[in-house]
Amino acid sequence: MVTLQEVQDIVSRHEGGHVSVTAVIEIGNIGFSYTASTRAYDITLASSPTHYLLLTSPLVPDDSDIPSPTSTIALPALSALLSQIVSSTDVPVPKPVAQDFSGQQGRWDFGWLLVLVPGCSQTSGGITNSTSSLASLRSTLSPRQLARIELQLGTYLRALHSVTNDWFGRPAEPAKLKHPAAPFIPFAFSVDNGGVGQETEEDWSRYSWQDTFVLMLEELLAELTGADGHTVLFDLRGELGIDVEELRRYLSRAIGAFLFDDVEVPGIIWVTGNEADVFVSLSPLGNASTESQDSEAGADIAYLLPTFSHTLWGDPLMEAWFIPPGPSQAINEGYFGGEGGRLIVFPRHKTKRVWYTIYLALLVLAEEQRGHETGRVETGGEHRSKVEWAREILPTCVQRLKDAPCY
Repeated sequence: MVTLQEVQDIVSRHEGGHVSVTAVIEIGNIGFSYTASTRAYDITLASSPTHYLLLTSPLVPDDSDIPSPTSTIALPALSALLSQIVSSTDVPVPKPVAQDFSGQQGRWDFGWLLVLVPGCSQTSGGITNSTSSLASLRSTLSPRQLARIELQLGTYLRALHSVTNDWFGRPAEPAKLKHPAAPFIPFAFSVDNGGVGQETEEDWSRYSWQDTFVLMLEELLAELTGADGHTVLFDLRGELGIDVEELRRYLSRAIGAFLFDDVEVPGIIWVTGNEADVFVSLSPLGNASTESQDSEAGADIAYLLPTFSHTLWGDPLMEAWFIPPGPSQAINEGYFGGEGGRLIVFPRHKTKRVWYTIYLALLVLAEEQRGHETGRVETGGEHRSKVEWAREILPTCVQRLKDAPCY
């Protein structure tokens, strides 16, 4: 937990000493996007419309034997990713404006990233009543307001997916962009790709979505079954009734059918984005747009929280927004520009979506386990409901794979 004085020091480094921080509020209850290693804070400034968020993560000494969570990208990589989104799209994500990951020789015991919220005025109290998460506002929105927001969301998702990369996998730190590293997973499924899991100059598996996805899935399975030395919080077999070896047999069948190899261009995939990450601005009735009914406020997406710690260069179908029965009609229309396209066309696409749901559920459980290991457990209702969702959906998905087509 950061202190008000620490945040004041950070903001003063960027804004100057004339700016006063009056309140710091930790942002929680972000559902799928929860990460045990990262905290986010909303910053209130005195007499200033400028709106900042602060992201922090623990400092890890260079000589530390503790590995960072492999399914979470570090703050330096997140900073580069957000900057790329800001420069390449009109997606309203906060812009990195200052950062420090060194601790300044003991000045801070955490690394931090200060981001500027786009086009958002602020009043006393931080996030105002007129700007709230879609999750908290959904029940109060009219069908017209909700459709407008979801149309915008579909457009923004398409814009994210249109930002492409040369290789698949997790965004790398700027210094590591040339040769993205692959984890060593001795039992991971993979075709012969020139040395995955060996010391090679370049990881060629990153040019195959199938190889990349399978490696990441195996990382999560290793963490949740204790194969990598972690203490197991969830007993996949005894508690959830999941036969991991059976799951791997289904994965072998999918690999043999090249189920995941129809993805050719890596795009930015948010993966965990959900309604808790989308902040909506409600215009006063007197300022509502002509497109809105006179009796209701205008509704637009103000910004997306910078909850991109699980982002991948990968398959658009992997978005949490596309978990069946989603996406909604409005999101789909916004995504395809009203041209009536579909993400799921063939039976194999449904099977891929089952695998992506398994990945997301394992990710939720892994972050919950990491929270217990680090002493930071999210207790909010939204987070708890996602953990329960993961526990319930995993056995269902594994059962569906039994006869799932790979064609």
